[in-house]
Amino acid sequence: MKDFIKCFKQIKDVDTKGTVVFYANTFYNEDTDGDVSLPGSFKKTIIDMGTRLRHLKYHDTRLMPGVIKEITEDQEGLLVKSKLILDTQLGRETYEEYKAMHEGGKQMEHSVAVEAVKYKDEGSIRKVSEWKLWEVSTLTAWGANNQALSVSIKNMKDATREDIEKELLYLKALLNIRSYDDYKSEQIDKQISYLNTLKAVLQPEASTVSNTFMKGFGNIK
Repeated sequence: MKDFIKCFKQIKDVDTKGTVVFYANTFYNEDTDGDVSLPGSFKKTIIDMGTRLRHLKYHDTRLMPGVIKEITEDQEGLLVKSKLILDTQLGRETYEEYKAMHEGGKQMEHSVAVEAVKYKDEGSIRKVSEWKLWEVSTLTAWGANNQALSVSIKNMKDATREDIEKELLYLKALLNIRSYDDYKSEQIDKQISYLNTLKAVLQPEASTVSNTFMKGFGNIK
């Protein structure tokens, strides 16, 4: 049975030719299922799977934004270098998303599809010493409405003007991706509009949002 393990780790590099370098998994990090990857847990599968390993989007085998050029373990985790296929719409969009995230100093979300081969249960934690790796995936999220933001501000009550301005720069960069469909562009516009409204009610020296304004939104998660 395949497990899908997410990884929140800073993008290491994005070059002008569409090559991206990122961590698809990190060691000693307990995921939501209680799994912990140990150093060396990917070494055998990298050799066994070799060129069969794929770089997908959303774990969808029909969506391949790039081709894995190198995949190795270092001291932090599973490091992937992928050449995005810029001749395809999916590849171009994914490249622009990586670039916008990287330039905005934001974290990108990735995930691996794996099966545990060797492991040891320690209470509620499963420490895995060998994985079988099928593919690595790039993940992005889009809010269904203007409050379900796909940005890094987790609690809008604690948002500062600086936080909001950084998010606005990032979202405006995404609008430059011309190949986005109308729905995706509309969602970005809604997020920008919401953040501009939020920013307008903040005093320049304030670090929190007006209580009157926030009462209209209830609990934002």
